[in-house]
Amino acid sequence: MKHDPHSNPQSLAAALEVLIHAVGTYKDVNIPTVTEDDYEHLVVLLGELTDVVRDDENHILAPLIKFAILLIEKYDHTQMPELAAHIENCRAQQQGE
Repeated sequence: MKHDPHSNPQSLAAALEVLIHAVGTYKDVNIPTVTEDDYEHLVVLLGELTDVVRDDENHILAPLIKFAILLIEKYDHTQMPELAAHIENCRAQQQGE
């Protein structure tokens, strides 16, 4: 699935539906594990949200970016634990500088 920065609002709405579907049936505080298909859609969603929100932390869609990242990271931890551990090590090194 390729990200198109010039996609129309219907595309963004469809991507938001994927996000809603990924968490829609969960009533507890646990973050759901997404499927590979959901993961791919979330990556596209993240790109589209980033194009819209840019650096505006007060943008109404900014919390969705954080939530999408959270779901993507959970998938990474579940499906690619070695990669997730490497990313965490890099972050720890950056924070230590």
